[in-house]
Amino acid sequence: MNVPALIEKMLVLFFAMAAGFVCGKCGWLDDAGNRTISKLVVMLTNPMLALSSVMGKERLMSNQQVLMLTAIGFALLFCCMGLSRVVVRLLHVPEGDRGLMRFLFSYCNISYIGYPIVQALFGMDASFYVTVIVLCSQLLMWSYGVHLVSGHGKFHLSWSIFKNHCLIASLTAYAIYLTGLKVPDLVASMCSFIGQTTSPLIMLITGSALALMPLRKVFTNGKLYMMYAVKLVILPVCAYFLLRALGVDSMLLGVIVVVLCIPSATSATNIAYLYGGNHALDASFDGDHAAFNARTVWLRFVFRRFL
Repeated sequence: MNVPALIEKMLVLFFAMAAGFVCGKCGWLDDAGNRTISKLVVMLTNPMLALSSVMGKERLMSNQQVLMLTAIGFALLFCCMGLSRVVVRLLHVPEGDRGLMRFLFSYCNISYIGYPIVQALFGMDASFYVTVIVLCSQLLMWSYGVHLVSGHGKFHLSWSIFKNHCLIASLTAYAIYLTGLKVPDLVASMCSFIGQTTSPLIMLITGSALALMPLRKVFTNGKLYMMYAVKLVILPVCAYFLLRALGVDSMLLGVIVVVLCIPSATSATNIAYLYGGNHALDASFDGDHAAFNARTVWLRFVFRRFL
């Protein structure tokens, strides 16, 4: 386990958010700029990130193993989505904030910081486990997740959701891996080059959105910290003992537990800007969650030690 590498990755992400905060305070980024960057992320950089995750990579798993991991990934996400409904009711979250709170509980920031954290703890061979879970997460986050953040009535599954660029890219990436399609190295490099800008852009607009609201509102929401305690501590511990009892492979078990310890998806700020929603409130949630996550990083080391 490369602890210094993990800490370095976290510091880089915090620095990007801090840089966005400075840009917001200095007026270099405002709401209009954040909306433009959000659109760029959804329409271009995030789809490129999804595609690059399966391009130019060695096949480490058979199609049967991929399908099994896909089923586990979806089951994990559906469990989190179901638990989120219970948690927001127990915490008596205001009706207008429940969709956003459920989004933050259900989806993790796997796409952006999942890879460096898992690689630091388990090595490069574990990367594809993350890729499959990312594909599952992308499919649900850019369909039902958009509905939760935007709060536009009841969710109805329709073909229109497949017009979303991120959803199309995730399905395409999944098909590329299952069919074994060989993509030219040049195309893979192009997609990777653009896709790698996703994480810094997301962190910049999150920091900028934080700068546009009073700091007192960012770190004083007690219900948020109670939710984070459930999501980042209680849930990973329960998942660890349950999956271990079921005899899940140690590598997969470690990846799943570490993924559950990853902070909420900062894509919520992005979605709120693009599809409607309280982006200022979401940015404050992201700031709180990042702070709480920094205090629970020890949990990943504990799990890694006993795997």
